[in-house]
Amino acid sequence: MLLLSKIVFWASVAVLFYTYLGYPIVLFVLASVKQTARDLRFIFNRGERRTPGAPEMPGVTLVIPAYNEADVIGAKLDNSLALDYPQEKLEIVVASDGSTDATNQIVEMYAGRGVKLINYTERGGKVAAINLTVPQASNEIVVLSDANTMYEPDALRNLVRHFSSAEVGVAVGELVFESPSREHKGEGYYWRYEVMLKFMENKLGAILGANGGLYAIRRELFEPVPDTTIVDDFVIPLKIAERGYRQVYTPDARGREETASDVQAELVRRKRIAAGNFQSILMLWRLLNPLRGYIAFTFVSHKILRWIAPFFMATALLSNLVLITAWPLYSVLLIAQGVFYASAWAGAQTTVPVLKKLTAMPYYFVSMNMAMAEGFFNFVTSRQKVTWDKIQRQKADGGPADEEADTSVDEDAEREK
Repeated sequence: MLLLSKIVFWASVAVLFYTYLGYPIVLFVLASVKQTARDLRFIFNRGERRTPGAPEMPGVTLVIPAYNEADVIGAKLDNSLALDYPQEKLEIVVASDGSTDATNQIVEMYAGRGVKLINYTERGGKVAAINLTVPQASNEIVVLSDANTMYEPDALRNLVRHFSSAEVGVAVGELVFESPSREHKGEGYYWRYEVMLKFMENKLGAILGANGGLYAIRRELFEPVPDTTIVDDFVIPLKIAERGYRQVYTPDARGREETASDVQAELVRRKRIAAGNFQSILMLWRLLNPLRGYIAFTFVSHKILRWIAPFFMATALLSNLVLITAWPLYSVLLIAQGVFYASAWAGAQTTVPVLKKLTAMPYYFVSMNMAMAEGFFNFVTSRQKVTWDKIQRQKADGGPADEEADTSVDEDAEREK
């Protein structure tokens, strides 16, 4: 019994260590080696690297799925029309998914400025709206956005320039999450960690998925996914990658979103993302073939191991309890785990600013893993749904702002899947 508990404990610790610390180190080494190889090829073959001229701007269709977005759709359309992109090459389409508020009326006010409304009278969910709308796009490049995602003026130019290479099928922008609330301090740290991983994965040509607010695809490569797909912005790009096309991460194509009004609202979103993550494994299993190279490696290391981390956290704690009398080291390790989980609990309970800051990371880490575990059980019990529910997001003044998003107890998986 003790031997088995030791094996379970150290195996769980090893997986968790690799997932959160070992993988970034390995990724850094691989990305550095690949960059060095590129530099050496350039040194010995100067004709290989050329400074590209200004790329021709392709025609772009900006697709904005919307359900009851009256609060933000006007600002989104103003933002889209102000983009630094040739207006004659930009088509803006709002796909209204059975909206019952003033969304459609507001969009129709922009018809004279070239904005097109496609009104789906029956509500089918974000994925259904995307599946129906993308094939109707007039241009070769389709940019998928959310109604609450505001782009920087040069975002489209920086995003679509990569399509000058026929190898590129998907371009992923940088989404910045803003919140005046200190509750999201831990999330901010975690998001910077994710951006670091994405930057290095991009060097290996192994970007995994996108964020629903800011990514572009070639219309001809779009493959409709089942309407029941939960994390469409993960599955749609990787379906294109399955066909051998590159995904490119371009951090200078930036958009901004406001975070959920509190961490509890974020947990609801996370549960849905988690269910979608496990669903996506069944839809993208071909990418797990080791012959796929780096993308299979990153899929397992960055995604799948991260998704099942809650179960290794549980086995590490339970097996440590069994081993508490085996050797003093295990008592120390159990105390360390206890302190970590206690600080996470304190982070959820305290209102003291200093203590909240100190416990931000443990609280965020534990709460998000709990949401991941609950999302898994929601997936296996088919408790998830794909239609949009109302959540609250922060306004800049700290007050709540209603937003319709693809989140439910069953999201825009933009923030890390």
